[in-house]
Amino acid sequence: MTTLRQEIDRWEADLTDIAETSRTDNWFLEERRLAEAQHTLVAFRGRILPILTTDQAHDAIVVDEIVQLLDVLEDLRNDLFRTVHPTDSHRRIAETVAAIRALTTVALRFDRTAVR
Repeated sequence: MTTLRQEIDRWEADLTDIAETSRTDNWFLEERRLAEAQHTLVAFRGRILPILTTDQAHDAIVVDEIVQLLDVLEDLRNDLFRTVHPTDSHRRIAETVAAIRALTTVALRFDRTAVR
């Protein structure tokens, strides 16, 4: 298993843990989305993005799209810190994390192709 695959699996498992904890501990939706956004930003900027940018096998367009989505996610996360935030910020965080998930699937396909 590649390092990229391991890091993405770790990120996915942590998101699953956040969802489970939010359900069992009765978190508010904004708490869950804030945790998902924060964890995604840390995982991607700290571990996953460095792997993607140093590996020539990944398409630069995919990496650029992930970076743009991370910037959007950071803005949405910052919105949640405000007392008054947009009413659709919870939905937009979920959609942004879903888009990042989709792009990681594409990145993993590039990774798998390069390993062969």
